Amino acid sequence: MFIKTKQTILVAALCGFFSGVSYADLPDPGVQFNIDNTALVITEPQVDFLSPKGVTWGVVGKSVEENKTVENIEKLLKAAKSKSIPVFISPHYYYPHDHEWDHEGALETLIHKIGMFDRKGALTTEGFEGSGADWLERYKPYINDDETVVTSPHKVFGPETNDLILQLRKRGIDKIVLAGMSANLCTEWLCCVNQFELFRKVTI
Repeated sequence: MFIKTKQTILVAALCGFFSGVSYADLPDPGVQFNIDNTALVITEPQVDFLSPKGVTWGVVGKSVEENKTVENIEKLLKAAKSKSIPVFISPHYYYPHDHEWDHEGALETLIHKIGMFDRKGALTTEGFEGSGADWLERYKPYINDDETVVTSPHKVFGPETNDLILQLRKRGIDKIVLAGMSANLCTEWLCCVNQFELFRKVTI
């Protein structure tokens, strides 16, 4: 219950920062932001993680629903867009050549077996629309707006395998609001990257 309460306070504070709304009835979470060098980073806002149609729903669905993950991520996206805060998406894709790895961990073996985040290829969007690798439908207006930065895919858990760090640095971003479903994997892994001063990790 404490985590959920803290989570709610942080989401409210972030949305308040982005939208200018005051949440005077909530305790101050102690988070300070500077609009000039802060961005919203979302990991894997994709069907396979966040929809009953996704291949992992039987494992993660209960958590997603109890924590209102889908709704909270949308609140952050809507609030960020309302104040022109840069939004970065770090997706997880697997292409056919990724299924030829000689060395896999247990989780990677499972992911490849169930076809999680699979795409036909890096240079084609054939079969992408509505697939498990696609964005959740309700997020598409926020992501497919020609302003959101969609990085290259991370292949394991962290940004050491994609260009997220580069994209943030090139935009002068050194503070991020971090959100995503897979808190103890891809989302949390970003917090291990010491190239950034991270005000607060929000795992919703």
